[in-house]
Amino acid sequence: MESRLTCRHCGRPIAVPGSTCPWCNKTIMVICSACKQYTDDEQAICQHCGQPLVPDTLNEVRAVSGLDPELAQLVSDRERAKLVPSGVIARYVPGFFYDDGQRRTVLVDLFGAPPNPRRETAVLLFAAIAYLVQGGYCGLRPPPDEGEIYWDEGQRWDGQVISLEGRLVQHGGMGMTVRQVIDRVIADEMDFGFEVVQPPRIRTPGMPDVPRVRDLSKRSATTAVVDLARKTELPEHQESEACRQTYQQIFEFVRADPQRAHYLAEVIDDVLGWFERYQEDPMIAMAREDDLGSPFRT
Repeated sequence: MESRLTCRHCGRPIAVPGSTCPWCNKTIMVICSACKQYTDDEQAICQHCGQPLVPDTLNEVRAVSGLDPELAQLVSDRERAKLVPSGVIARYVPGFFYDDGQRRTVLVDLFGAPPNPRRETAVLLFAAIAYLVQGGYCGLRPPPDEGEIYWDEGQRWDGQVISLEGRLVQHGGMGMTVRQVIDRVIADEMDFGFEVVQPPRIRTPGMPDVPRVRDLSKRSATTAVVDLARKTELPEHQESEACRQTYQQIFEFVRADPQRAHYLAEVIDDVLGWFERYQEDPMIAMAREDDLGSPFRT
């Protein structure tokens, strides 16, 4: 197939072959079981090898016994891989923080530059949610009082399970705020946990007489999100075209509703700020248990 593909439904350019169009999310291709390449799903024969078209579902791979569960999921994800922005940005970070003093990306406008772990994490979350909204996998609904933005469920996620996009859909649900969804994803990925250590009954002079909070999380919030994005399986792609398509999707999301984009960026920054403060002082986990940005809200 040509490297420049066009969706037959919406007419937009597609960076890499895939089962669905990243713009309109309609089915456009399947994997041929004979040659293992993507081909037009409406044709009776494969465009590459000319064999009668039988879609390959890789069920025989999933059926292999003794395969590590995460490895098995990665193998499965290769079949359903979409060019998700979290995976693209995690691989090619610098280009999304472009700022030459005269021109800069909308992500620099929202989160600043240069990239650092906090900013990269924020951009990954922002781009993933923008992609899900544009693909119909979720909606962002402002309440009547102009307070928190709520997460509306959309169509079933059909992309990589091991991806930030997949985790967001998994944790999102009706009645939840976007803040709560982001919060849950981060807490789950970092294996968030803490314990309260009571002071001993017999204390030496100078020893504090109040409980202490010890962080038991396996990793930081930024490390957890970035690691998830970096291990996401992507379809074969050409870097420049994949980055161009990903940035165009983000740009269109921001242009469609700048106020929504800025509010989403603020929510993400607030949540990451809470985890950052927690990492510096776990005691805030007890002091701010009712905070909307904390992982204790259910």
